[in-house]
Amino acid sequence: MYWRRLLAPLAARSGRFPPQLLRTTLRTRPSPPPATKRTTTHGRSATKRTTTHGRSATTKRRMNTKRVGKYCPFTVDNFPRVSSDDDEQTVAVYMNPEISIRGPRPLRRFPAFKPESRHSCDLEYRLADESEISFSNVGTVDCSHKGHCRSMDMVQFIDLKIAGYQHAQPGCAKIFGFFAARDRVEPLRNYVYRREIENHEAVTVKPKMGMARLSLTSPARGIGIRSRVLFEFKLCICTEDPPEDGPKGDLLIEGCTEISTMYTTKSSIQNRRLYGDKCSLDVKFAALVNAVQAFVDVEILRAPDCGLNLNLYAKTSGYNDVICLYQGVAEAGCKISSVVAVVIRSCVYLRIEGTPKDDGLSQKLLPCGAWEDSFDTCYHGIVDKVVNLDEFTTILVKITWRTLD
Repeated sequence: MYWRRLLAPLAARSGRFPPQLLRTTLRTRPSPPPATKRTTTHGRSATKRTTTHGRSATTKRRMNTKRVGKYCPFTVDNFPRVSSDDDEQTVAVYMNPEISIRGPRPLRRFPAFKPESRHSCDLEYRLADESEISFSNVGTVDCSHKGHCRSMDMVQFIDLKIAGYQHAQPGCAKIFGFFAARDRVEPLRNYVYRREIENHEAVTVKPKMGMARLSLTSPARGIGIRSRVLFEFKLCICTEDPPEDGPKGDLLIEGCTEISTMYTTKSSIQNRRLYGDKCSLDVKFAALVNAVQAFVDVEILRAPDCGLNLNLYAKTSGYNDVICLYQGVAEAGCKISSVVAVVIRSCVYLRIEGTPKDDGLSQKLLPCGAWEDSFDTCYHGIVDKVVNLDEFTTILVKITWRTLD
């Protein structure tokens, strides 16, 4: 029978063996019987159920992986604690896939600059210079000739949070410190978060995730990306009984990181995470290609005598992410300045909400006035509008378009 099995395929092609021998040979290697369709109590076939079960093993593993990334983020109990050591950051960022699955995409955290030691980013960004960019020293571009008007890739910050922090003190966490950007246009600190210990921010920390949102402020000017941009930060928390001669707070996270858009051709929203020893820092920002600056100036022309609770929001370049420009109390004569990066040939969307400040005597619900509008981008120019929120509140909104370089 062995030689028949070997010669059967050749004989079948040449037709030299009689049909009886071929039938005998083929019977030695029977094909599996066709699957029968047996109906179960649920109205499904048994064969189909087996096939589905065979596929579901792989599918179930994939679903479990997705479920971990979507439904099981890190908690304070299992949150990764990573120092600024180069080897530890390399393992966390590039060699641990669980970190990318269970949280935002990680960023490498470089150690903070120390004058007594060398730093890889010192020469390019002048880290020893702690001077800041302010609204008063922001330069303007001469747009008298159209050839000077050029857009630039820019960063627009949207959200800043700490995560994985085990807050053991009662009440809110009192955060102070700074978060700033340094670009290659002028490598000075451009603050988007800055709090001294005297005006610390009290935030509520979610106990399970150890997460708390910080209140961003507007940068002094747009943050340009000439292929790279540096983020520099240091956040601390106030202690209950600080020593007289010692530090007034405990360090949460500090360092810097560099963002590169060298091979980026499309604008995008990025949510990135920097891992530290005590907590992580989640940064959400828009990397905008071919953008200009929209300087938004809001002046309260008329307001109730008790004051006004004012909220100023923005959206940029067609994205739905809300950028909080201002939240606080304003009075007549108050001026608020901020800047938003906007992709050219798109628009910036503004929304203003205002309610009279509650003096604690009124028991009724205070009326809320709201206004919203969008403004198309241009390389230079000024657009202003007078907004009547209600019969007691009048606001002047002025947008000045400028290029960064």
